[in-house]
Amino acid sequence: MTKKTDTSNQTLPKSLWKFYFQYAAKPMIWFLGAWAFLAIVWDIGNSTWWPMSQRKIVELFENGITGAGFFEHGLWTIALIICAFLMFDVMCTVQEYMSAHWRPLARKRISETLTNYVHTQSMSFFNNRIPGKINSQINYVSQGFETLYDFVTITSTLGVIVLNMGLVLSINKYVALVLLGSFIFRVLYSVLMMKPVTRASKTTSESSSHLSGHIVDSISGFSIVKLFNGASRESRYLEPLRTKNVKDQIHSSFLQRIMWVIPIFLWDFLFGAVLVLMLVLYIHGNIKVSEIVFTLSVYQVVQGNIGHIARTIPRIVDTIGSAVHSYKEINQPIDIMDADDAASLVVSHGKIEFKNISFKYKKKYVLRDLNLTIKPGESVGLVGTSGAGKTTLVNLLMRLYDPTHGQILIDGQDIKHVTQNSLRDAISFIPQDPMMFNRTLRENIAYGKPDATDSEIHAAAHKAAADGFINASEKKYESTVGDRGIKLSGGQRQRVAIARAFLKNAPVLILDEATSALDSETEVAIQNSFEKLSSGRTTIAIAHRLSTLRNMDRIIVLDKGHIIESGTHQSLLRKKGHYAKLWKMQSGGFLQE
Repeated sequence: MTKKTDTSNQTLPKSLWKFYFQYAAKPMIWFLGAWAFLAIVWDIGNSTWWPMSQRKIVELFENGITGAGFFEHGLWTIALIICAFLMFDVMCTVQEYMSAHWRPLARKRISETLTNYVHTQSMSFFNNRIPGKINSQINYVSQGFETLYDFVTITSTLGVIVLNMGLVLSINKYVALVLLGSFIFRVLYSVLMMKPVTRASKTTSESSSHLSGHIVDSISGFSIVKLFNGASRESRYLEPLRTKNVKDQIHSSFLQRIMWVIPIFLWDFLFGAVLVLMLVLYIHGNIKVSEIVFTLSVYQVVQGNIGHIARTIPRIVDTIGSAVHSYKEINQPIDIMDADDAASLVVSHGKIEFKNISFKYKKKYVLRDLNLTIKPGESVGLVGTSGAGKTTLVNLLMRLYDPTHGQILIDGQDIKHVTQNSLRDAISFIPQDPMMFNRTLRENIAYGKPDATDSEIHAAAHKAAADGFINASEKKYESTVGDRGIKLSGGQRQRVAIARAFLKNAPVLILDEATSALDSETEVAIQNSFEKLSSGRTTIAIAHRLSTLRNMDRIIVLDKGHIIESGTHQSLLRKKGHYAKLWKMQSGGFLQE
């Protein structure tokens, strides 16, 4: 058996930073490096050249250049200043273009990787999670990588501050000391505020994701809200979540403002101090007008850059805090993993064996020491009241969960030792409540066989008695079905799911109440199709409508996780046991729970 490429064993780095490097930065590392270098050079050069150019312009007036001297020295100075600014404009345009390239590309790769990882997760991952919240968390992680832009900006800002303070130091050490003291204070103050700001950011991220998930859940259930007049109830249900989220956001925003507003007041006082200092220096002839202009310009640039850092750090902390928390929530271990030596499942006959199967959910056994062999091509019905273990048994066969004890074999191959993709490729599953994507009827039918031809899709729809309502729709097979198939009736959704199974043409067929939403006329219309589909295939059917199992080769009766009866419909009726009692309890063909 050949090894098949599979994504079921995908793992992600534990650290968010390693994840960012591996999946976002590494594929375009040279491009990012060139962009970062250009961005830093542009920011430092542009911010440093502005005060220097002002100094040069004022020096022209101080030196009293006129006539020929203007054309010999002044014009060249002006030309140099303009050329430098043009060069910085070109650099800015190029680096902004590069930024516009890598940011959406990084978002795409991160979102794609995390979405794929979520799709490979075990069923237990989704049991206690809301899809809307998962989507929000993926977006938070994607946004986190974009703080690379802020990190590069801070790096260049630090370069601007250091270089300009050095230039001021060459003019006057006292002014330089004022700038240095302001910078040190802001850095220490930001570090001091970092912990409470981070904590508040994490709390806000969690409450925002929680609220988003519940809003999506509420909107998704709009039909129930309508039918039960639940709009006001939903509003009351969401109100405490909204209130907490607003409270968390206000608290986080307050801390962020405190983080930068106090240094701003300090900036105002220091600006006055610098003005007084330079006035004293000018009176004593220790500084020229051009140097005053240069110093004031540098002071504005440095303080502006310090303020930029003070405002940027809280945003980085907020974004990264949300990203770290979200990544931790998404990056949960996958319960169901392929074995290292997993090979592709080869179904030659379709024999299925459940050997000493036990399954415990939390602390309660759902199945206990169950043994069942299904012959190749045999059709078997599973019967029992709710909680008997019917659905659990087929979920174990599809390896949505692993049994607590025991083995499941298909043609002698332990399903734990084959790839999950190949296992599920071999099974067609028709659920009681079929899931529809908000896509066309064609796409929904062909989901199990994306390369199917039109004739194959039409034939599958015909066998499932779905072609009638499809051809009656405005766009026929190109009609969209709405969110979760809302545009279709329950019976129509099940017929699309049945057509999907016909098209997939897998050797093992599982029916979980596959005809429960069909009217009697439609059910009769597709029973013959089911018999054709089951022919030569191993079939397992779960049904409360016992009449749908009458023609099965064998009916298995489950009760509290054990097989208590087995036989054909007629033989079980003659036994007058549990199955016969269930048959008598039926009303309209359904098993009464």
